Amino acid sequence: MKKRKLKAWQMSTRLLYAMIGVTAVVFALFYLVGYDMPYVFDPDYNAPLLTDIVLIFIYLMVVGAVGVLVFSLYKAAKIRSAEKVVNGIPVARIKRWSAMAFLAMLVLAYVVGSADPLSVNGKTFSDAMWLKVADMFIYAVFAMLLAAVVAVAVSVGGSAMRRKNRKKEEK
Repeated sequence: MKKRKLKAWQMSTRLLYAMIGVTAVVFALFYLVGYDMPYVFDPDYNAPLLTDIVLIFIYLMVVGAVGVLVFSLYKAAKIRSAEKVVNGIPVARIKRWSAMAFLAMLVLAYVVGSADPLSVNGKTFSDAMWLKVADMFIYAVFAMLLAAVVAVAVSVGGSAMRRKNRKKEEK
């Protein structure tokens, strides 16, 4: 019997379906098995029975995502190491400046971030480093969302202008 080799998109589709299935099972078990158990020290709070399993699952998903990221970066660097300019576009320079801009944005967001203590569940959280890191990620997400909106607007605007110019040329 001949063994059939799966294509990359077929493997990723199967992996996606498997991950969705495992995620659904883990969260269904979390909510259906012992979710309403009261917390020993304060019965006003819940202490779900399978919280540890959900946390372990999330940690495994993060480690897996980081592993795929590192593998993809390695493969992309190996394939594209010789290509500095593609179709007249300076790919290497764009990558370098994008990475430096991202790191500069993170550093600036960390510096600007607030270290004011917060009240969390009735207790004061005052670890300045983690407060600044949380602010850094929040600011970075907003900056990247803004950049994405601007990029879409520029792209759509540029497309509209090209269509308009083509119509003028056709007349």
